[in-house]
Amino acid sequence: MDWIIPGSGEMKKGTFTVIVVPHDQQGTKQYRVPYRLFYALVVITCIGAVAMVIFVATYGKLLLKARETVMLEKQVNELTRRNEQIGELMRNLASLRTMNLQVRRMLGIDVSEEDSLAMQPDMTHGSAADDGFPADQEMALHSTPNFWPVRGYITKGFSISSGSDDENYHPGIDIAVPRGTPVRASAAGYVLESGWDDMYGYYVMIEHGYGIKTLYAHNDRLAVMKGERIGRGQTIGYSGNTGKSTAPHVHFEVIQNNNYVDPLNYLLQ
Repeated sequence: MDWIIPGSGEMKKGTFTVIVVPHDQQGTKQYRVPYRLFYALVVITCIGAVAMVIFVATYGKLLLKARETVMLEKQVNELTRRNEQIGELMRNLASLRTMNLQVRRMLGIDVSEEDSLAMQPDMTHGSAADDGFPADQEMALHSTPNFWPVRGYITKGFSISSGSDDENYHPGIDIAVPRGTPVRASAAGYVLESGWDDMYGYYVMIEHGYGIKTLYAHNDRLAVMKGERIGRGQTIGYSGNTGKSTAPHVHFEVIQNNNYVDPLNYLLQ
């Protein structure tokens, strides 16, 4: 079957004729197609082709992005798993190093203040359960007042054996420092008392839990208020000469189960 499009002389105005000549000797057929319809079909065909090209290009990009997303998710999951493993190793290492410091302290081996700060976790940065340590062990470490409130010369040591009526009675230690030296919390806890006392001057008492409290006296001014949560090493005041005091210093006490204990038994040397 042949398709024949006659020349312009055979066309009516605004149309052209398509002649179909079958090969099986059947009669020819003629179809008159208006120009408008022809042009419309051409335009529709072109639009369809462009739309198909755009669809294929867009779909291909979506497939590539989907593949990249899957690969990125796998990488994120792998990194998360590795971070968890690293975190577990670091927590175990910190626990071992903390135990090592405690053993060294009990054996009388010198431990630097920097080691004390680095090895002891801060209660302001999460709970024991969040850090992966047993809660009771973590809280006991937080409650241990082994960080020096200030660094200076001890002018008077701990002495309670003679009784509170004796003039040598001294339920803490005095550390001589210049006026205005930052006084830091020896362990994490919350401020139980903060104010003025005729004997202690401006003082702060911190509750650490496990029956342990610490007191910091003769401050020039205070930096915390009652009820405030405190982290280990946080500045709670500035040393001075207030109350019954003859020179700028910090009077530091440790009270365990309502009994005074020697702070040097706790402080890391």
